[in-house]
Amino acid sequence: MLAKRAEWAASQPSLAAELKAMGREAVKDIRGTLHETYFGKPEHAGELGTPLNPTPQMTTQELGTVHGSYESMLEAYSARAQEQQQMKERER
Repeated sequence: MLAKRAEWAASQPSLAAELKAMGREAVKDIRGTLHETYFGKPEHAGELGTPLNPTPQMTTQELGTVHGSYESMLEAYSARAQEQQQMKERER
């Protein structure tokens, strides 16, 4: 059981890295609040993928315009290309 805990602890990020990340987020929040207070609008758009600011991929998946994955799309194109090549061979 101690070995399992040691393995888990080794896979976790360091406390210093976590504190630095929390500090960066705090500074961004304070700057954003001050900028919005003084100038009436946010300083700049938030980072993609952060809470309440989804990435374009997340948005299109939620809209339902994404069907399947990239690999399935490539497989469909490959199958069509093979069918076309077979049709050309039959015509000869």
